[in-house]
Amino acid sequence: MAYENDFIMRQVRDMTRMLAKILFGKNTATYEYQQEDNYTAADSLYARLIAMVDAGKINEAENRLYEELDRDEEGTFEVALGFYDYLNELPEEFLETHDYSRDEVKEGAQSLADRKGMGVLGEGLD
Repeated sequence: MAYENDFIMRQVRDMTRMLAKILFGKNTATYEYQQEDNYTAADSLYARLIAMVDAGKINEAENRLYEELDRDEEGTFEVALGFYDYLNELPEEFLETHDYSRDEVKEGAQSLADRKGMGVLGEGLD
């Protein structure tokens, strides 16, 4: 089981990095705040989502993320990549304790690729 989770983590990391490279010219999917002392709307969203995740409200945070993605505001997709990158690095025990799974991380990242017409990046994740 640990090997399978490590494999899924590597696949998700590779897919989110590829999306970040293609869409934003970045080598990592990790979200970076624009300005430390002057948050943008995207920065504030990311901070709220991560606070929810850290409080164990992962599903609620994901629901909020998709509400924001549907609005299609600037920076939201980059926040989404960072969100799944962050979830992907969490320990399996934390995810399970808060009713979330490694497979859900994979499905979320795949959903992002599908939204940009790049679902092919996730082929082989199943």
